[in-house]
Amino acid sequence: MPPATKILIIDDSKAMRTFLHYLAHELQFETAEAEDGSQALQVLEGGNEFSVALVDWDMPRMNGLEFVKAVRANPVYDGLKLMMVTTQNSMEHVAAALDSGAADFLMKPVTKESLAEKLLVLGVME
Repeated sequence: MPPATKILIIDDSKAMRTFLHYLAHELQFETAEAEDGSQALQVLEGGNEFSVALVDWDMPRMNGLEFVKAVRANPVYDGLKLMMVTTQNSMEHVAAALDSGAADFLMKPVTKESLAEKLLVLGVME
């Protein structure tokens, strides 16, 4: 059996990180968590390889959009797919995230089915 695909969950809400962790495990993924973009960069720099990062928009210190821009500025992370998981659904927010390098958007509230559908589209789940 191949190793589980790893997902990095980035959200300042412990409850949301726990919920996404539960959904990811239900879908057979391993996870790591970070409570903001700067902590997530530290996790990435630690040599962990992830297939996808689920990125909240509104976080202290480094928000989701800043994280996306920082990741896309470093070619080491070219293979990492970034998906915004947020309540920010205005066309301006969607456009800014996609223009900055996010691959997709998942609106809160998240369900197991909606997460699975997006992971299929991103090609990290069969």
